[in-house]
Amino acid sequence: MKKLAGVVVLGLGMIFFTGCAKESNIENTYKNGVYEANGDKWEYGSEQAIVTIEDDKIKNIDLKRLDASGEEVDYDMWTGQEVEGKVFPNLKEYRISMKDEMIEKQTYDVDSIAGATVTTDNWKIAVQRALEEAKN
Repeated sequence: MKKLAGVVVLGLGMIFFTGCAKESNIENTYKNGVYEANGDKWEYGSEQAIVTIEDDKIKNIDLKRLDASGEEVDYDMWTGQEVEGKVFPNLKEYRISMKDEMIEKQTYDVDSIAGATVTTDNWKIAVQRALEEAKN
């Protein structure tokens, strides 16, 4: 009887530990690498995100604002000041604060920034698309 009880306990232990081992081998959500994607185009250009994944985590995000010809804008022109009668949103600051929040929260789903809603919404779309490419 003791032998039978020992075999049962041993068998249950093997099942338990095998189940645990299988769970620890679950694939990561993201593949390591650098992924680039664009947001939706609109009349003033588009937004781009370059996302670096390491060890299943977002390690870096580079957010870019591209003009209608596809060239990256000069962020020194986008600091919230008025230029030729038009006030430009502070993309120089917004792109850094937004990427920092995305990295901290490990998601593209952060608040958009008033005054640059289209651009910040498109950055979120670009990051989301890059993360979709990084999925296993």
